Amino acid sequence: MRGRAIRASARASRDMFAPTGECAGMAVRDHFRAHARRRVDLGATLRDRQLIEEHGVRIRDLGLGGAGIELSEAQLASELLDPEAPVTLEVATPNLWDPLSLRGRIAWIRRGAAGRPARAGVRFEHHDAGALYALYQLLGAERFDL
Repeated sequence: MRGRAIRASARASRDMFAPTGECAGMAVRDHFRAHARRRVDLGATLRDRQLIEEHGVRIRDLGLGGAGIELSEAQLASELLDPEAPVTLEVATPNLWDPLSLRGRIAWIRRGAAGRPARAGVRFEHHDAGALYALYQLLGAERFDL
């Protein structure tokens, strides 16, 4: 009897966090970020992995899992900005001497409308513990709060 009560309780708590309504058909990744983002205004350079092409961009939000960047409409024509293209984002940070180099992939791209700049998302692929720790420290710094 007690076993059934425990299973029913576990099922109820699991269902409590299940997506409902419009979100029920969406994958978890489509509507939920595993890591929070922080609003920032940082300069950065977006490069391809072969270091052939690069673009100056502005980072508008940043987290452990990725970044939202602003770029010009002219930069959207670049092959560097294809979805899932491997990129390196070099961030000019207020708390490090050298730029912070973060590897990732282009997750999404949105064209600008009505005079607003285009935006793109970069999903980070952490391969270097030192860079991840530096990003963690950057997110904890208060010098660039908006």
